[in-house]
Amino acid sequence: MIPYVGSGEYCYANSLYMSLLGSGAPPDQVPSPGFLECLTTMPFGNTYLTSARIALFDGFDPDQGLTRAIETLGWTCQLERGGDEQEALSRLRTASQQGPVLLGPLDLGYLTYHPNASFLGGVDHFVVVLEVLQDHVLIHDPKGIPYATLPCDALLQAWRAERIPYIDETYTMRSDFRPVEAVSRKAMIARTLPYIRENVQRDPGGPVVYGSVRALRMLAETLRAEVPEHLAGHLLYFACPLAVRRNLDARAFLIEGNQPEVAALLERQARLLGQAQYPGVLHSWSEVAALIDQVADIEERFIAVSASW
Repeated sequence: MIPYVGSGEYCYANSLYMSLLGSGAPPDQVPSPGFLECLTTMPFGNTYLTSARIALFDGFDPDQGLTRAIETLGWTCQLERGGDEQEALSRLRTASQQGPVLLGPLDLGYLTYHPNASFLGGVDHFVVVLEVLQDHVLIHDPKGIPYATLPCDALLQAWRAERIPYIDETYTMRSDFRPVEAVSRKAMIARTLPYIRENVQRDPGGPVVYGSVRALRMLAETLRAEVPEHLAGHLLYFACPLAVRRNLDARAFLIEGNQPEVAALLERQARLLGQAQYPGVLHSWSEVAALIDQVADIEERFIAVSASW
């Protein structure tokens, strides 16, 4: 199989990668962003939000995923949250003087150096803060904008993350990244497998959030009815392309972890979700729904196989 290389929405994995390198990790000892993405376990699982009629082909909570990934790597960091905006800004200023600060979730709608920020309110995002100056911050944004500047007031609005559903506290930041133990890639994968099993089985059961295979079936039902414009845009511009890339990275991750059967299932899902892009653009949503149902059938097999991990 030919691997995919290109742009993608790996904001927290790319931010973690930059933070590790910026904290002194030798480049040959830092796993690729695709491997880090798998350590977060976000490529595994599905979510359907009934209130917004939005589907996510992921484990839903990248904040928890980052904590998992950092621990699995054998690293630690200073995780801080809450307080008022002046306390948060003071913490950020102090931490950035010592090294990179991984900030997020942020509300992308307030990151006004993005040309499309006004259309992205409520979308979560992660960045690396390099420096806090008098009235603005200097940022490496993994969404293709290095050395971005942003007024502190705008950053604080984004950093409150009030519209991000999986976070209950404001001003989340991670700094002072340090290794605490040497962990082999084989051991990292072994540590991650139980979390993958947990993610693919996870179904909160509603009434607002559903998961696992049921989330996929609910998405297919929605696509066979009247497809909201926001859902169409979400799937075509974000969710489906991201899910394909994640599945390809997850396939490589599980092949390395000696799980060839599940890896093959992920490749089949990647192909199906990739095939959904063309009929989706043509608004042939019943065809997309049929592909999603096939993805759900494969997910059932994935859950059955992973139950033995």
